[in-house]
Amino acid sequence: MTTTVTITGSGTPMPTPGRAGPGALIRHGDTAIQIDAGRATALRLVEAGLALPGLDALLVTHHHSDHMLGITDLVLARWISNGAGPCPSLPIHCPAGPAETFVGSLFDQLGADIENRRAQFPYVDAPEPTMIPFEATAEPTLVAEYGEIAIHTVSVDHGGLEPAVCFRFTTPDGVILISGDTRVCGALEKLAADADVLVHEAFSTDLLARRGMPAPVITNFSHHHADAGEVGALAARLDVSELVITHMIPSPMNAEETAVFADAIRGAGFGGDLTIADDLFTATIDSAIAGSGSGSGSV
Repeated sequence: MTTTVTITGSGTPMPTPGRAGPGALIRHGDTAIQIDAGRATALRLVEAGLALPGLDALLVTHHHSDHMLGITDLVLARWISNGAGPCPSLPIHCPAGPAETFVGSLFDQLGADIENRRAQFPYVDAPEPTMIPFEATAEPTLVAEYGEIAIHTVSVDHGGLEPAVCFRFTTPDGVILISGDTRVCGALEKLAADADVLVHEAFSTDLLARRGMPAPVITNFSHHHADAGEVGALAARLDVSELVITHMIPSPMNAEETAVFADAIRGAGFGGDLTIADDLFTATIDSAIAGSGSGSGSV
């Protein structure tokens, strides 16, 4: 049995061709867990070969819109895809606070749509997710277990936005750490100890400057996001086998721009497998072969 992480969206709030909103899918055996659900997440999950009713849970890292706008579509599409039979409620784990409020209001504007669909087709239930809020804390906390996957979380540093968390997934095959949006911080580094695959966001000062971004705006990014070189140094300290960069700011548009991120990370001392991810890139770990990536974006 293997454990995989698939990047279902590598984009940012700025729409970019070919990049869905932020998200990742963890799969181990028959268990499938989605982390965040930006725009077009449901489409990417289907493209990744997942039957939506088979999604076991959704985890939310924080309440920024680009990480949450696809939740409504995902929950509805999962329900509709299941046909007339009963569709298990989708558990949604999120930090207590604004994300919880957002999920609670998902269907405020869709009551008439759902009522009409239930009148036309013999749906036996309604698409009501199960909210499971948790307190974001400075110490690693077990928030859920699905099948053989244990999920831990800890608060991270996303500038002034609180709460924001990262997630650690432990299976019999190994460990995957997904950063969410954060600067490089000690809490994440502690939770990522012995990780096989680190999925981390990053911004590039160099590429932002090439794009004409004013210096004060670039400085502001550094207060909320992780510099690519700092992520490379983090991955080197952790000695992870594979580093996957997603949610790139700005989104690289060609091989030259992709290399800007890679050069900063390599220059910081990381020598393991590195991917500046495109949507649907998949990294695989198992007890015999760790860190075998597939898909586009490897450098």
